[in-house]
Amino acid sequence: MELKSKIQNAYTLSKSYPELVKALMEIGMRSYTVDVATGITLYRFDEGNNSLHSVEGIPRSIKEKFNKDETFQAVKDSQAGKITYPEFMDAIAKSGVRFYESTLNGDKKRVTYIGTGGYYEELIPV
Repeated sequence: MELKSKIQNAYTLSKSYPELVKALMEIGMRSYTVDVATGITLYRFDEGNNSLHSVEGIPRSIKEKFNKDETFQAVKDSQAGKITYPEFMDAIAKSGVRFYESTLNGDKKRVTYIGTGGYYEELIPV
């Protein structure tokens, strides 16, 4: 199965973010970075293999200054199922997140939300 199909399969079959992380790790993913303004995602795998995915959509404006409290709230709302993924992306853009990095390898699996002047880090429960 092609790498792009394996990634799509992981997203389709997972019912929660921890399930998604496990599925992505099973196909050898080490980390991925999402550009919030464009939705472009760079997936990184073992042995230097990468896969770049772009999505159709309207580019988002990113608030100039990062707001950790607003980012935290967007993450919690997403985890609680109160907002959809596109709504989550809109919320973190409004909180000043320029991109986020999901680190799936090592002992400290985490998502780091990064903006101008700050960041927020959330551990991934796997």
